Amino acid sequence: MPRALLLALLLVLVGAPALADSELSPLTNTTLPAISGTPRQGQVLRADPGRWSPQRTETRYRWLRDGEPIRRAHERTYRLTALDVATRLTVEVRVRADGFAWTAAVSEPTSRIDYRVPVRRRVTYDVTTRGRITTSLATFKRLAQETYADARGWRAAGIALRQVGRGGDFTLVLAEASTLPSFGAECSTYWSCRVGRFVVINQDRWKFASPAWNQARAGLRNYRHLVVNHETGHWLGHGHAGCPGPGQAAPVMMQQSKGLDGCRFNPWPTAAER
Repeated sequence: MPRALLLALLLVLVGAPALADSELSPLTNTTLPAISGTPRQGQVLRADPGRWSPQRTETRYRWLRDGEPIRRAHERTYRLTALDVATRLTVEVRVRADGFAWTAAVSEPTSRIDYRVPVRRRVTYDVTTRGRITTSLATFKRLAQETYADARGWRAAGIALRQVGRGGDFTLVLAEASTLPSFGAECSTYWSCRVGRFVVINQDRWKFASPAWNQARAGLRNYRHLVVNHETGHWLGHGHAGCPGPGQAAPVMMQQSKGLDGCRFNPWPTAAER
């Protein structure tokens, strides 16, 4: 019988107080935990708890994304989501045995999680401005590229969008509101629009979202995802869409800036739009 376990039994027999967990010896990890499975969105990863001495009697799991705990991910298996794409996952395994303290070990990270859909179409874009710009152009460029790279966006349809210095397939424009009509009659000073090769984001909407969006407290970052995805969707060939049914996620090609018709705000293309 292991010495620590024998000591614990003797203390119980003589009525002595049990040792605190901090006073118990840890288990020894002889083989690190490991992760098996395909590192691709939608696939299921499985944790191997590793090898421990003495033999573990209780095991707990915690999955981490780039070192940060994933909410409610405490099972031995984990299904990869869009949020995991381009990150690396590890699993922390905590074990204990009678008479021994809880002990933890962390697996080696996975390779970077890949998109569910391989690239089917590659698109380039350049970025410019029109009029007086009172917000950060660098932030605009960065957040637009994050939107395009997000596995919930047009990348889910197999479309890879990449910024270039000039001569892109289309031009993404951050425009002062008063300059929007200069792109065409279909553009107003209040909304964003797309005309020919120009995907035009109204600076006021970029900075302040829309009244309907703000009333729903849907968040400025989500609005920026929406407006970039919506206007780029027009360039990709998508027309406007309506609400498919009360309580459902609104299509990204719905004019959500103006209202929802019973749908839920949603800044990403739905499965039917991909």
